[in-house]
Amino acid sequence: MWEYVLGGATIFGLIVGLFSIYNGRATRKLLVEEEKLTREMVEKLIGKIDEGFIRMEKGFAKMDERFAKMDERFAKMDERFIEILEEIRQLRRS
Repeated sequence: MWEYVLGGATIFGLIVGLFSIYNGRATRKLLVEEEKLTREMVEKLIGKIDEGFIRMEKGFAKMDERFAKMDERFAKMDERFIEILEEIRQLRRS
């Protein structure tokens, strides 16, 4: 009778061992595939972020140009304002 118990336990141990080896390999394969997919997704995301930074830098360059034009216009306005003040002072003196 003990022979049947030990034989059954041995067969059970072999089955469990074989399935654990298969399960380990399948799990390892799945993890490698998931890591590859994750890496690809991260690379795509980083690419999109880089594109966004490039667009943002172009936008900042345009803003800098517009601010420079505004500074020039304000400088011209200041010059005109000073000229007008001088003319008003001359009119008051006369």
